[in-house]
Amino acid sequence: MEKALLRRKRVAVGVGSRLTWGQIGFLWTMVMPVIAMFIIIRVIPILVVLLMSFTNYSLHRPIVKFLPYKNFLRMFGDPNFITAFVNSTEFVLIAVPAEIFLGLAFAIFLNRKVKFESLYETLYFLPYIVPMVPAAIIWKWIYAPGTYGLANYLLDKVGLPHVGWMSTPQISLLAVIGIHVWKQIGFFVIIFLVGLKNIPGSFREAALVDGATPWEVTRHVDIPLLKPVILFGVVMATLWAWSAFTEVYIISQGTDISTGAEIQVMVTRIYAEGFLYFKLGYASAISFALFLISLIFVVVQFRLLKTEKI
Repeated sequence: MEKALLRRKRVAVGVGSRLTWGQIGFLWTMVMPVIAMFIIIRVIPILVVLLMSFTNYSLHRPIVKFLPYKNFLRMFGDPNFITAFVNSTEFVLIAVPAEIFLGLAFAIFLNRKVKFESLYETLYFLPYIVPMVPAAIIWKWIYAPGTYGLANYLLDKVGLPHVGWMSTPQISLLAVIGIHVWKQIGFFVIIFLVGLKNIPGSFREAALVDGATPWEVTRHVDIPLLKPVILFGVVMATLWAWSAFTEVYIISQGTDISTGAEIQVMVTRIYAEGFLYFKLGYASAISFALFLISLIFVVVQFRLLKTEKI
């Protein structure tokens, strides 16, 4: 009897610890469509762009030639690309810290059990769910010249001079960055707030018992424990800033900046080269350069904000 029970236990352990061929086949059947879709949607386009970046492929040219490194060398001498790269870099260096700092500040404020917390969360998150095209059109009206735009109208009411929001390239780029920050900040408020609420209250209570002030609790308890969430937010903000397109495109259409070249960014340069001039080979080279630049930024952020394993 005991031998029979031991044999049953061994069989049960074997079934639980080792999958049968039928189970493995079922798992592969479930997983393969997801893997196939990822390869089709993500991997293959990246490989195609990389391949096209080494060619002179154009919709106006039926013959495709292999041009090793020529498109990449051309970028260093292209003033339009240099302008787009500088503007994109400025976009990232301003938008990312602004979104992380403001999102974290608002999240800390809401985490202190203020009245009408749900209303504030809705107000912060509302711009994020508004589509970018209508939002950019509204902001285009706000930035309109003279007193036609809301921004200059309010400045006129308080006795301040008008600002050429769309006539001065430096101000125009900052205005577009402001739209981007306004649009994305609600996302970071919510994820930081969720992270703060998941921190055990006993940590804060222990710090307060030891005599820490609320600011010291935030600095030495909340922010260190929130570092993985902050890293996620920084990476997402960086990728979104490098890939900004809609707000720049909408704002630059039909404004005082006739061509929008002064405020163009990397993605608008890709759009212009690929879909206006049909130089898909060169546009692919810029796309792959943008991919590498974004990857380098993300790797550096992981190195700087890496968290210790618990």
